[in-house]
Amino acid sequence: MHPRHSIKFFTQKHLIGAIPSPVQANKMLPEYFKKIKPQTGNHPNSGTVKRCVPFLDAASMGYIIPLWSDVFVQARDGDLQIDFPENLPMESSMSPHGQSQIEDHPLSKEPYGNIPLKWHNPWGIQTPKGWSVLITQPLNHLETRFKILDGVVDTDEYYNQVNFPFLWTGGNGDFLLPQGMPLVQVIPFKRETLDCEICEEDADKKRNVLSKLGTVMSNAYRKKFWHKLRETEGNEE
Repeated sequence: MHPRHSIKFFTQKHLIGAIPSPVQANKMLPEYFKKIKPQTGNHPNSGTVKRCVPFLDAASMGYIIPLWSDVFVQARDGDLQIDFPENLPMESSMSPHGQSQIEDHPLSKEPYGNIPLKWHNPWGIQTPKGWSVLITQPLNHLETRFKILDGVVDTDEYYNQVNFPFLWTGGNGDFLLPQGMPLVQVIPFKRETLDCEICEEDADKKRNVLSKLGTVMSNAYRKKFWHKLRETEGNEE
């Protein structure tokens, strides 16, 4: 039996219990996803994305760091005003990021695309030796107001808070980002290198897979090939 590993999220003592803690991603699935019915009709093949295991597994991987406080954004003709609660018990929660570090990126011509910013994340992350984390936008949440710039951090040795660069993509308007909303997804992975091979398709192997898929009317991948490696929820009602 393989030994179980753990990931630790640490912050300053006075913030514990005052701000939302990181949670398993399967406990914070997209709100729109929760409202979708598993099927559009009575026929077994009328399933929706609610039955799509790859979609659910992606959204369920790793952990979510929620936004630690309310944030009010006023976007007016190229000017961003971002306000946090007056008595927020943190030294800072955001700062500008150097535009010169990411010039001429694909969103640079979009409104506010040349104003890179950085969330000052209060949570540090510690993983076992040989493990890193991918930090990205919460998968399949389809957030449109900002875009997190993805990063990989070797958190087995980097014992420190990791900040989150982002771009505002919400355009003009007034926006309240509520405390507790999913901010980033943290996906631990073991640092390994796989060899890459280019080869001809094995027709018999593929035909066998298709034959198995063809024996059931719904949820074929889930029933025939899926391995439940983690707790998931939301794929059944």
